[in-house]
Amino acid sequence: MTVSEPTAAVEIEHPTLGAAVAIYDDRRKSRRKLLTASGMAAVGAVGVILGLGDFANGDGTGGSVFVLAGGALLTYGINEARATLMRLRTAFSLIVGETGFEYAFGMGSIAWDEVASVGFERVARRGKPGAVKVQVKVPDEFAARHELSLPASLMLRINDGALYVARGALMPAAGVLDLMNQRLAEFRLAHKPVPAPAQTVRPRTSRH
Repeated sequence: MTVSEPTAAVEIEHPTLGAAVAIYDDRRKSRRKLLTASGMAAVGAVGVILGLGDFANGDGTGGSVFVLAGGALLTYGINEARATLMRLRTAFSLIVGETGFEYAFGMGSIAWDEVASVGFERVARRGKPGAVKVQVKVPDEFAARHELSLPASLMLRINDGALYVARGALMPAAGVLDLMNQRLAEFRLAHKPVPAPAQTVRPRTSRH
């Protein structure tokens, strides 16, 4: 495959995925996302503290609102910051190879035979897809096989068994989707079951 943007990806030989295209992470977007996630976590923590203060002053209703909203924001911010930090550990956001792919979330290599389909994430009518949606075949078995953490398993369940990759990659999502569809089709063609040879049925001859 010819990569349209030489700075967006590089061809490598992966130890488990074979010949692969490694797509670089957009460091500027990742740093901005880390700052945003950290800010959300900080705001959430303040909300929880204010809510606990309301509880101490006897305002149960206001305390509940602050604690619930702050806790949700704090959890989301921490998870986003954690995911971004994991992505910043490597120069590559996604590696697409002959036998599968790997993205920067500590899940390891994902084989193509675990994948049901690849497409764009759902976006608003005027929006552009910023990620590629990978639908796995059996989500529960997938989570157990890859030993997903509780938050990752919950996200997989919330997303109806879909993974979202290439978010924050230098290569546009459309290019990533084309590449993944190409490698998935090549894998399925190479591993297509060979039909068994048809058996010749000889007519039985009657004895007189």
